[in-house]
Amino acid sequence: MLQSIRDKSQGWITNTVIGLLIIIFALWGIHGYVVFHESGNNKIVAKIAGQLLRQSDFEKIYQRAYQQNRDYLNQSFSHDKKKVEALKEQVVREWEITQVLVYAALQSKYRISQTLIDSFLLQVPAFQSAGQFSIEKFYSVLRANDYTKLEFLEEIKKMLLINQVQQGITQSAFVLPQDIRNYIEYNHQKRDFSYLIVPYSMFLNQQNIPDSRIFAYYQENKQLFRQPEQVSIEYVQLSLKNEKNFLESRDKLAHLTYVHPDSLAIAANTLGLKIRSTPFFGKTGGQQGLSKNPKIITAAFSRDVLQGNNSAVIDLNTNTAVVLRIKKYNSEHRQLFNEVKEKIKKILNKQYAITKAQQFGENLLRDPHKIEMSSMEKISQKLKWHFMKQIDRQDKKLNKELLDAVFRLLPPGKNVPDSFWMKGFRLKNGDYALIKLITVYNQQNLPLTRAVSASYRKEIANGFGQLDYALYTQCVLKKFKLTS
Repeated sequence: MLQSIRDKSQGWITNTVIGLLIIIFALWGIHGYVVFHESGNNKIVAKIAGQLLRQSDFEKIYQRAYQQNRDYLNQSFSHDKKKVEALKEQVVREWEITQVLVYAALQSKYRISQTLIDSFLLQVPAFQSAGQFSIEKFYSVLRANDYTKLEFLEEIKKMLLINQVQQGITQSAFVLPQDIRNYIEYNHQKRDFSYLIVPYSMFLNQQNIPDSRIFAYYQENKQLFRQPEQVSIEYVQLSLKNEKNFLESRDKLAHLTYVHPDSLAIAANTLGLKIRSTPFFGKTGGQQGLSKNPKIITAAFSRDVLQGNNSAVIDLNTNTAVVLRIKKYNSEHRQLFNEVKEKIKKILNKQYAITKAQQFGENLLRDPHKIEMSSMEKISQKLKWHFMKQIDRQDKKLNKELLDAVFRLLPPGKNVPDSFWMKGFRLKNGDYALIKLITVYNQQNLPLTRAVSASYRKEIANGFGQLDYALYTQCVLKKFKLTS
């Protein structure tokens, strides 16, 4: 829905704000993704710029951050204390930065009027019906995203305020003619270089790993071999295009599943819905269908549902609602050693191979003569230098890690140490790479049309503006003591 708003939006207000609106929904405002159990001990987690972050609010923000990044977090994340603490620290820091930037904006007399917010809302296509703002659609969209009007408007106002400062700084940046010439020379530079890859696969299965070492790894990394709790759910899904009919049926669904909390059958029979089910999935979600939806995941693992009750009505969008309950439940448990023995053996074998590949590459790097001779039989026919001629920064064929590294090297010269034009480093896939720079070609006096020159001017000014804003942010944050 938010991407659709961005694609169709017009006008300076919408274009300025819409990116922030997406951030709000995606990261900071998806209320209801997690069920929270507040207690009387709602302690203060952080305090800055006159604002308090209480435990209950922190838990909401943390769970949203977790859900937002769950595709990048493996199954064992929740058992890795270091990773959990790192994410918690990141959440607190981002909250603190937001409060400080809002405070700084207010201190600098920046203000956001209700008229500006209203003007923005009137232009959002998702809130319109037949080209006009619809209060029904507005509340329908907010309900689908579990937002109250006040919460939504407060977040919009806060992010608009920060953005107003950013726009003021970035749009005031200017560019001189020499800046354009330097940028063109830098951006269009080409380089000759050679590179060699030492694949870690060359060193696989060269070590006999005893069972005692495998078991020791198993004992030392218990969190990696825990099978997290999983659920299989059954659910009914209500989907109607007619808004009036949908709202009436939704109310019936909510009533029937509430007064009959231990079954979906009565609601399904009354409304003519089919009871469906999903495969098992954990708190990080499943691979397909509803099990990937953060709202579904949160509801499935809520205390009330785990105790055998139906969930509350879950609005997936403006005309689709779901009620679910647990079908089957698997508790968290540690996998047996024999179940993961071969997996651990592969892990240790790969670690050994990656280390050996790096050692091999570093030995080559320390001896320039070996580097020159490495493509010959003395090393291995599997290893050879690849010569690349006049490669630019935008090359799409070469590994980006290699490309970035080669454009950070200095050209060889009499007073340039070898380490400035030759480099060895481990690639993300575990292989080891060696690169050496040969020649640099600076592109001078390139013919430029007025349109191209204007495009470069805009791009450079934007870069300068972003740098100015980053420096402003750094300066503002220095005045406050952040938690981490």
